[in-house]
Amino acid sequence: MKSTNKLIKNKTLSSHRLLSSNRLLSSRPKRRDLLTYHIYFKLRSQEISPLHFVSVEMTKFLLFACYFLLFIPKFFNQEIKAQSFSSDSYNINWGNFNMTSGRKSSINYQLTDTVGQNAPGQYDSAGFIVKSGFQYIHDTFNTFSFSINDLEIDFGTLVPNIGTTDTNIITITTPYGNGYQILAHQNHPLQIDISHQIPDTTGDNSTCTESDSDTWTQSDIYGFGFNAMGIDSSGVATGIGTSQFFNDIAYFRQFADYSSSESHQIIMSQDINVQDQSARISYKANISSVQPAGNYENAITFTAIPKY
Repeated sequence: MKSTNKLIKNKTLSSHRLLSSNRLLSSRPKRRDLLTYHIYFKLRSQEISPLHFVSVEMTKFLLFACYFLLFIPKFFNQEIKAQSFSSDSYNINWGNFNMTSGRKSSINYQLTDTVGQNAPGQYDSAGFIVKSGFQYIHDTFNTFSFSINDLEIDFGTLVPNIGTTDTNIITITTPYGNGYQILAHQNHPLQIDISHQIPDTTGDNSTCTESDSDTWTQSDIYGFGFNAMGIDSSGVATGIGTSQFFNDIAYFRQFADYSSSESHQIIMSQDINVQDQSARISYKANISSVQPAGNYENAITFTAIPKY
């Protein structure tokens, strides 16, 4: 025997059922917004008498549920604020209950902080970085920048077997992301023309290339090369950003040569945000006594790329 439950709204029943219903509801206050439900079972196609009407306890529960459902939209339609400050001339709304935040510093430290916010800090994953907290607004005050203080390197008159050097300083700021890379290349070797060139140096041990550095201190090793050394704001060598490419100031590399289809190479890199991080680039040329006289030149290109 198969039965199905069915819910009927305001169903008019037979007279003896209606009488039972009236007796059930006669003792409670009448409410226009109260919906009366009768539950009955249907067996095949024959209607049978109601087994149970809604009990008093169930009616109370339904009343409470209706009130709660009516209350929820009113609650969520209200404007909710974490902190709000206002006067006749301004209105400031805060999304967090912060106790303090900002930038602090002394001779020995610099600190940015957010105190009171839920889960402040930097969160990293593949493809995104989330910086949660008021202190990260300071990152937006500085833009990505790269500069070179001197765009003309002049060796003057070269003397055979005496290495001649000149320098300039590159400076980079990366206020966001995961640091930076600085790459370099030359358009061609130092030359008067393609038939008269100063070759790239191979270093003291003949291991110097565009990607590997080698010491270059011997006076009978000829050519053209460079060194990059990270420095602090006072110009003192620190090796920051460059130590993985050059052990110290005695190590030199060739510039990657575009005329020989060589790809530009990284000469300075860090995986953190920096502000005014500098490196001194030292250019060196040494010629033999048979080097033809003339004006030798080329162009060096530095490319700064932020990491994300």
